Amino acid sequence: MFRPSSFFARAGATPRPLSRRRSAAGRGPRLAAVIFATGLVVAAGGLVPAQEEGAETAQDGADDGAKPAGDATRNAAWTKVEQDAEKGYKEPLKTGGSFTPAAQDFIAKKAMPQLANDANRPILDRVRRKMREILIVGITDDRAFDDASKAVADAAVTIAKNPEASLAARVNAMLLVGELRAKDNKDGTVWPAAVSQLAAVAGDATLDPSVRVAAMAGLVRHADVAKRTGGERQTEFTKGARPAILAIVAEKPSVEQPVVSDWLASRALSILTTVVKSSPKELATTLVGVMNDNNRSLDVRVRAAAALGATVTPKSEIQAVEATNGVTELAVDVLEVDEGILRDRRYEQQMSGGGTGTGGSGSMMPGRPGMPGMPRGGMSGMGGGDVAVPQLVPDQSLRRTAWRLMSLADALLTEDGKAGVAALVSGDDKAASQAYAELFRKYALELDEKRTDDVILEALAFIRPGGEEEAATPAGDAEGTPAKPADDNDPFGGK
Repeated sequence: MFRPSSFFARAGATPRPLSRRRSAAGRGPRLAAVIFATGLVVAAGGLVPAQEEGAETAQDGADDGAKPAGDATRNAAWTKVEQDAEKGYKEPLKTGGSFTPAAQDFIAKKAMPQLANDANRPILDRVRRKMREILIVGITDDRAFDDASKAVADAAVTIAKNPEASLAARVNAMLLVGELRAKDNKDGTVWPAAVSQLAAVAGDATLDPSVRVAAMAGLVRHADVAKRTGGERQTEFTKGARPAILAIVAEKPSVEQPVVSDWLASRALSILTTVVKSSPKELATTLVGVMNDNNRSLDVRVRAAAALGATVTPKSEIQAVEATNGVTELAVDVLEVDEGILRDRRYEQQMSGGGTGTGGSGSMMPGRPGMPGMPRGGMSGMGGGDVAVPQLVPDQSLRRTAWRLMSLADALLTEDGKAGVAALVSGDDKAASQAYAELFRKYALELDEKRTDDVILEALAFIRPGGEEEAATPAGDAEGTPAKPADDNDPFGGK
């Protein structure tokens, strides 16, 4: 039975009882993810790195100045393209010339096919990066610059959609489109017209997921620029990207490649508030469904909740009270991931003879009586019950949890009370939601500052139904076997 804490008594609100629910998502085997390495898309045991805000997909790592690998004669075709580009193609464009049919043919028939040339496979990253430099950078006429950029983008999309081309070529083609810059070639700029090509590929569910991921990486870059710039740039981005973003958000997750599917959904949800200011009923219903879906990753669910809170209005026609419960239950799920890590590592200590082991960060937390391997009265002869023990939950996990709690706080109710799901409710329901939102913020800030295990346990004691009764029982003591170990490097929280 849920017992309101003193926090809620002071806040003048009693939280609604939440259904006691444990997320079963992600308890199965960890699956391999798609990563980029030397221009190839390969399966690996690792996962796509954690990307909370503004991060981009990792790309293959050859430097621009790297020498071609292997026998140089195998790259003769690419070498000739570089030479011809400087002499016959680029020279007139540098001096203000127009983009001619001959220039169009050079891009479509000679230069861009080099992405699909197997001889270039060892240097594919270098070829892709050099392609933009030799075909576009330095063109002086505005019209010619746009025409050349469009010719490159169109040719790249043709390769990306060609099932006969190698997957490496298709992925690098879309990475090239996302890397196209403005005419001044400054870092952090994009070629705005590429949005339509990137969105078309990212939103095409018939294409290989790896190709879609490459396109989405570019679309995220464009979204960041549109948000920074605002005005007409944001309007044009919304027009070009909105249909694809909405389609990805509504997609059913892939059974064959769930991690890649979740990555696409996560990126689409992070862009959603750029292209949607208020959610119509259908979109709001979709967001509620994703938020409550235990089979989706925690990252996707949290981002869905954040998008819902930022865009929901009375016209969205959602069941607001049920949605606020869903946000709070999701916060419990988030905290229980770290609790599971803590339980498992304490169990490992017990099985290894009660040694302290090592945590992820090596920081220290105060020991409490009753912890596994600790006497109920503290450590005798050490001056009392506060005993330094290693931090067990990795620093990365705690920082991620802090971000998720802060995101859920705003999803529930913003600090000014004007936005969030709970802005649609009133009376005791709103007061209770406000109290929960304040708790989420409190513990998000404490986790970000302290990053200690005891903050997780304290947060659960206040937020989880019945948490205060369970607080006296250390994690792991009530169960005969440990929970399935979590993957500390899983950007989706192991769910």
